[in-house]
Amino acid sequence: MIPLKKIFANILPVALLMSSCTKDYQELNATHDNPSSTTIAPLVNGIFNTLFLKWQEQASVHNDYYYVATQLAAASSLSGYVLSNGVNDIWNDYYSTLQNINLVQDKINAATDKEAMNNIQAILYILKAYKTFRVTDQFGDIPYFNAGKAYHGDAVDFRVVYDSQQAIYDSLLTDLKWAVDNIKTDANPTTGAGNPYESLGTFDTFFKGNMTQWLKFANTLRLRQAMLMVEKDPATATPVIQDAITGGKPLVENGEDIAMWPASLGGVDLGGRWWSFSSGGTGFARMSSTMWNMVSDNNTDAGIFDPRAKLFVEPNQAGKWAPYTIGVSTGDNVNAYISATDPSLKNNCIYSPFNWYLIRDNWYIPEEMLSASEVHFLKAEAYARGLGVTQNLSTAETEYKAGISASVNFWYNIAHNTKDATENWSAVAPALPTNTQMNTLFSNPKVKFSGTAEDAVKKIYAQEWLSFFRQPWLAFNLWRRTGATPIDPASNPSATYKTFYRLPYAQDEAVNNTDNFNTQIEKIGGNTSDIKVWWMK
Repeated sequence: MIPLKKIFANILPVALLMSSCTKDYQELNATHDNPSSTTIAPLVNGIFNTLFLKWQEQASVHNDYYYVATQLAAASSLSGYVLSNGVNDIWNDYYSTLQNINLVQDKINAATDKEAMNNIQAILYILKAYKTFRVTDQFGDIPYFNAGKAYHGDAVDFRVVYDSQQAIYDSLLTDLKWAVDNIKTDANPTTGAGNPYESLGTFDTFFKGNMTQWLKFANTLRLRQAMLMVEKDPATATPVIQDAITGGKPLVENGEDIAMWPASLGGVDLGGRWWSFSSGGTGFARMSSTMWNMVSDNNTDAGIFDPRAKLFVEPNQAGKWAPYTIGVSTGDNVNAYISATDPSLKNNCIYSPFNWYLIRDNWYIPEEMLSASEVHFLKAEAYARGLGVTQNLSTAETEYKAGISASVNFWYNIAHNTKDATENWSAVAPALPTNTQMNTLFSNPKVKFSGTAEDAVKKIYAQEWLSFFRQPWLAFNLWRRTGATPIDPASNPSATYKTFYRLPYAQDEAVNNTDNFNTQIEKIGGNTSDIKVWWMK
């Protein structure tokens, strides 16, 4: 078993962040149309703080739509929250953050020795790319190139046009390539003029100044996004895939999972995780029959062949493994997470819920952003299909198994290190899988890497999909890109889920950006969820 080396994203608590914006760092202006005066480092630290998932994003978008559309999980009933709640969470967070990103860029541009800012510029490009890819992948075309600049006070920046997703992708990939090529990882780099490189110092609470990890983040993000667009634009995507894998720059490795780790935040409580499942009638998430079919051969303990099964989900109130078949199963419209202290109280739920510990813990379990297992699956697909590299099914199989192992190791290390006094998962978690158990997993016909290249690719998609159990937005991307993630033939999802391809734009756009909004929805054919984003074929 490969031990998990925590990549702590110990963002400073909000109170500390706010206090850092006082003397020596920020002078608040009295007007709303001018920017605050601040330095780069605390501004970037504030951007780190926006990487957390939003509460209603999880409750109304993830639980009600992404899980069900991908069949990664089921919902016995819709929550008490409408989709627009989560949409507003995502939209408003992005555009408020984009202003700070642009403000940092202004300050970098004003530097006397621009080369001295290269590492900070690279970090900014990476953060901007990660945030923007997430938003454009969910909505499609968005305001981008001229957005987030209202702080300049120029009226032309108040209402801006929507830019094509393809143009946004091209720009962000160019930025990431610059970051990969220009990051200096040596201890004390200097410019051609002999000036030391600027750094974020203690304000780099994400990687603590480790520029090698920033380099890996940038290169791995290139690989993820290029693979996402390869079906639509192979001419652009394939060289990026090739360069990311074989160009000599590192990718995220085992134990280097990039995540927001609440355990490192000095007491920060990510209450949105528990709230998104337990409050306001949102406790209807259930184990889908599709997911269950991928981890067990029947509804008994003996039928379970994937060690992650008992970490992801648990038996119903009666102690039975009871999968919910989407569009077919009925009943069970109860909040299975009525108790914040006793995992045995499941409100007499009929179907198996998510593991109580997995969603209850607010202090240790991380919010994954980019995992080592995903890297292995992306490489496995590239080698199985010959995308940017020579087709090699043997190498693909090696990466495929490494991806499964990395996912298993990640979640078992999480379970065995979650030791809060109230949510002590480590006390009840299953033992670490043995080599025999892992071999049983690899040899199960649903998992075994065999057959044609096409068969192998379907297995890769299935295991990558399963590894995204707590990253449903990535499962949503994979489902939309490939159309080949697992489905249960017995399921019968509604048309809403079958054609749920994008999030509708925030309702405020119709009011605050009326002309550009109307032009955009006329261009794409409406503001509905059945319209494909650019990279979908």
